[in-house]
Amino acid sequence: MKGIRVGILGPAGTFSEIAALKWAESRGERVEMRYYDTILDVSDGLLSEEVDYGIVPIENSLEGSVGETLDALSGENGNPGAGASPGADAGSGMVKQTQMQIVGEILVPIRICLLAQSYDFDRIKRVVSHPHALAQCKRFLRERCKGKEVKPVDSTAVAAKQASQSEEIAALASEAAAREYHLKIIEENVQDMDSVTRFVVLSSASSNLYTSPSPTGRDKTSILIYLKDRPGALYDVLGEFAMRGINLTKIESRPSKRAMGDYMFHIDCEGHKEDRAIRDALAGVKKRVAMLKILGSYPMAEELR
Repeated sequence: MKGIRVGILGPAGTFSEIAALKWAESRGERVEMRYYDTILDVSDGLLSEEVDYGIVPIENSLEGSVGETLDALSGENGNPGAGASPGADAGSGMVKQTQMQIVGEILVPIRICLLAQSYDFDRIKRVVSHPHALAQCKRFLRERCKGKEVKPVDSTAVAAKQASQSEEIAALASEAAAREYHLKIIEENVQDMDSVTRFVVLSSASSNLYTSPSPTGRDKTSILIYLKDRPGALYDVLGEFAMRGINLTKIESRPSKRAMGDYMFHIDCEGHKEDRAIRDALAGVKKRVAMLKILGSYPMAEELR
């Protein structure tokens, strides 16, 4: 029986694959993995219906947000500011239900290992990994890898694959990647501190499998706003949530790609878009912004123990 097609950052052995397997297990469904080179490729595959879902990292507890994912959500691989009119009058803000919707989230603890073909560390001349993994292992790299070249690559699994092809390359990657590429684990848990990466599950609103998650009582709503260019604009938007006692779990600016100093804001809040408080808050926000994109309401991930 054919499984649900899920697009993730590849090749096999990435933390994205770990997240996808965890999500599939929670649903009790069989998953057919499709591997992509970049996060934007995952979103392209979803929008072109090559896959039914995309699972991508959106933030790490140490290194912060994954810009490529925020950009994909902002513009759906087009111009993020398209259609937004900074000079729009109050009450005329555009509201968009984006084609690419967040329908779930997964938390994955990040445990990074140093992998190579053999335990002989003296042979290693280069250490490779994804930029976020390298950033999470700064102390280890500084203290343990002096004199060795450190190079970023597209994913931790790409790093492991390169290590499997040269005895002079070591990778910072997962234990699963060590198994996938038949590598030795020279050291375990080399990250400077324990961290967690949050992954989001994306679905296309045009897909036959798409259903908007119903309220569970423990939900999160993600939106994207493009502000009007006036003093206090962001303050007024945040007030719509504050006056209703809605907790914001994240707010982050990203360049709109229209002009220098021009930004959009990603906001996550507790609650579902069908909840009265959230519905009223979004109605208030709409009056104060040039554009409001609703990226999805979905159940919060279970806390890690």
